[in-house]
Amino acid sequence: MTDLQEATRERARPMAPDDRRAAMIQAVIPLLKQHGRDVSTRQIAEACGVAEGTVFRAFKDKESLISAAIETYFDPLPLRTAIAGIAADLPVEQKLGAVLRLLRERFAGVIGLMSALRMTDAPPPPAIRAAGDRWMDLLHDLLAPNLDELGVPVELVAYHLRLVAFASSIPPFNVPHRFSDDELLALVGHGVLKPQGS
Repeated sequence: MTDLQEATRERARPMAPDDRRAAMIQAVIPLLKQHGRDVSTRQIAEACGVAEGTVFRAFKDKESLISAAIETYFDPLPLRTAIAGIAADLPVEQKLGAVLRLLRERFAGVIGLMSALRMTDAPPPPAIRAAGDRWMDLLHDLLAPNLDELGVPVELVAYHLRLVAFASSIPPFNVPHRFSDDELLALVGHGVLKPQGS
């Protein structure tokens, strides 16, 4: 049997229900960003590579699938995992830059999806509310080797990073000038790092 035939055979195997649901959720998230709640069940089925009936065997209705996609997308675990994966031996500015980029990506994605789904006036989803400040514990661990280079406590560093990342992820705040990660890192860095030689 060739590699292509083996790969085809692997793809043809039925998926476990939980795996199928997870795959459908991942397929529908880009559609929600593009079409919001106006996405059609036909578009969903095509993106998932299944018949429409299969979608409704996995999910009660379109709204159930949308709710599951929202919960998955807003899950804070991937952000925490990414922060935990930043190398502890990097220079402090590179650490701050990496966290800032992750936060900006997170906020831009969340804000974009909430806007597409017309959730701007709704309370934050449970996954966001549950996230709390646990990511700050990870930041504290990441910056533990650099405490003597910081001019403020790690908690305040976290608040600065979060504030700048959030504000710069709101589209109108980037007009007429679109802020780069490096510009924002310089803004935060000069506010939280001790001056050279001090």
